[in-house]
Amino acid sequence: MGWRYYGKKSKKLVISAALASALVMAGIAAALVSIAGAITAAGNGDDDHMHAAAREEKTTIHYTLIAQETTLEIAPDVRVPAWTYNGTIPGPTLRATEGDRVVLHFINETPLPHTIHLHGDHDEQDDGVFQEVQPNGTYTYDFVAGPAGALMYHCHVMPVSQHIRMGLYGAFIVDPETPLPPAREYVIVTGEYDTENQMTDQPEYILFNGYADQYWNNPLPARTNETVRIYYVNLGGSPAFGFHIHGTIFDTYPSGILENQPLKVQTWEVGAGNAAIFEARWPWEGRYLFHLHGMPEEKGTMAYFDVTDAGVDAVDGVDVARSKSIDMVPWQNKLIKDLQKADAGGKVSFSPAAGGNERVGHHGLPAAEDAGSESTETTEILISQDSGVRSSGNTFTPETVLARTGDTITWTNNDSIPHTVDSTDGTFSSGYIMKGQSFKYTFTEAGTYEYYCTLHPWMEGTVQVEEKK
Repeated sequence: MGWRYYGKKSKKLVISAALASALVMAGIAAALVSIAGAITAAGNGDDDHMHAAAREEKTTIHYTLIAQETTLEIAPDVRVPAWTYNGTIPGPTLRATEGDRVVLHFINETPLPHTIHLHGDHDEQDDGVFQEVQPNGTYTYDFVAGPAGALMYHCHVMPVSQHIRMGLYGAFIVDPETPLPPAREYVIVTGEYDTENQMTDQPEYILFNGYADQYWNNPLPARTNETVRIYYVNLGGSPAFGFHIHGTIFDTYPSGILENQPLKVQTWEVGAGNAAIFEARWPWEGRYLFHLHGMPEEKGTMAYFDVTDAGVDAVDGVDVARSKSIDMVPWQNKLIKDLQKADAGGKVSFSPAAGGNERVGHHGLPAAEDAGSESTETTEILISQDSGVRSSGNTFTPETVLARTGDTITWTNNDSIPHTVDSTDGTFSSGYIMKGQSFKYTFTEAGTYEYYCTLHPWMEGTVQVEEKK
């Protein structure tokens, strides 16, 4: 017999036929002996049962993640729309000890469905794929933390790449039951962002913890001869690039799993959706770079450790990690919030690469060129395939339409990603229009109505309404 945990459902007592017979034939005392033996036997062959007996004595940890839409900065003066867990990119670092029960409460405050998909061992109910959480909905994930190592979480609503690129991701650290040797510990999560096309395979920005080159202007402090442990998670979508630390050959736990034997490496490649744990130390003071080798160096991943000697009065576990670890994640979290400056009502800005010669349109983005063509009299407007890709040239079709008072205009999304239809004067707002869905608005007053997509602000259109004759 064993206690088997069924997600959020109650625990169920599973008793074999042999044990049932023992209860009848030998009485309660003998049955209890059989039950104890069955727990031991089940634990030897089944992971669910292996942790079952100990599970009741483990800590229960509660976390709450809230999906929220906001704007934030990913580089100096580059403010972008973002979908976040709790208002930052990446979301909060979740942490538990292997075997702990984790109760993760999810609240979706956005107009789109989202989930939380965790890497690690858990059942399908807690996998965050098929259980999409609708706008204003909630869901509770209830699972046992494991295996020990650097894991991750992210939204798994399709298109998954877009939901992750927009910011719905974070790290999940599972400590082993036997504590690791003392170290100064950091969490670094790689993500990507493109101000033009979030589905591109060549993103404009590759970011450590959601902000370009943040650890260049704010280097990570370390002390000579102390171990620096980095929980590294890659939630970008690009091919694997090598994580390189200067001035040291460092230890690496492949895939971030502590059961794996560490390797001595000079650089270590981590693919999309994978992780690693790095341990480094320096006997010399100095500035020691770390970055992703290749093009990411130029896209936001330049950083360094500022290694200094500990003073004679340095406090163990506070100033230097000798016999006690130092958790640097709170310091990192404050830095992220200070740099990103989340503002739900903020105006997004275009990439600096756009130059300063273009006229500015909605939300500070370069305005679309005037079509120069006459308006088309119709009540049907299509959102064309690949409209979310600025370089495609596709947008609303037709871009300028002529209508009469009393006419109802219908916008239909033929693209594979969500869009919106929002008038610049606030007259109408569609909310998110998913693939194949439509939005309708009836015009009762004559005038010129300009509109755009809030997700892809270079997409602009015009409805010219004349009095019905």
